[in-house]
Amino acid sequence: MTIKILNTNLDKQIRFCEMVLLFIGVPLSIIESKSNLVMFITLNAVALMCVIYFKKKKIKIFNKDEFSNPKFFKYQFLRVFFIGSAILIFSYIYDQKNFLDLPKYNLFLWMIIIFVYPILSAFPQEIVYRTFFFKRYKHLFDNKITLVLVNAFLFSFAHVIFMNPIVLIFTFFGGIIFAYIYSTTNSLVKVSLEHGLFGDIVFSSGLGVYFYHLTAIQH
Repeated sequence: MTIKILNTNLDKQIRFCEMVLLFIGVPLSIIESKSNLVMFITLNAVALMCVIYFKKKKIKIFNKDEFSNPKFFKYQFLRVFFIGSAILIFSYIYDQKNFLDLPKYNLFLWMIIIFVYPILSAFPQEIVYRTFFFKRYKHLFDNKITLVLVNAFLFSFAHVIFMNPIVLIFTFFGGIIFAYIYSTTNSLVKVSLEHGLFGDIVFSSGLGVYFYHLTAIQH
């Protein structure tokens, strides 16, 4: 019994160090690059490794009943509508100069982002920060609140490369929403959909300018 407890504690310590290395060390290792491309490549490389891990461990990341609860999508629509409206209002008040600048001045780029971001950015992020994180590190935390808050912090920290407080604040609260959704639904599809929608709203609102490197806040 004693040996079993020691092995369990050792496993937790190893996984904790692994978690810190992956979710703190990797973002810090690319911070000097100040490159969206480097961040994109790193994200998708890690997401691919997570998928390989799932396959090796025979972990299913998709549920057969993903769309069996219409009530969830009703609440999801309302959540996206109200929070999305708040994001637009904040964008208008905080930075009128850039409000809706992308759809107004670069419609083609905006359309590309609207379709590409949910698939090539939001989805890989959710593979890493929700599915992999919860499957591998959930047992390190004593309660759901701590799990959600730590996950949100690490998700926000992943954006430290942008060196922007607006980005860190938005991604922290976004991380809380996404972590809560995943913890209650265990659905990669549902959380990725919501992440993608919020991301599209942020880029459309004008706040997307803060998600590029060397962006200065002029307030």
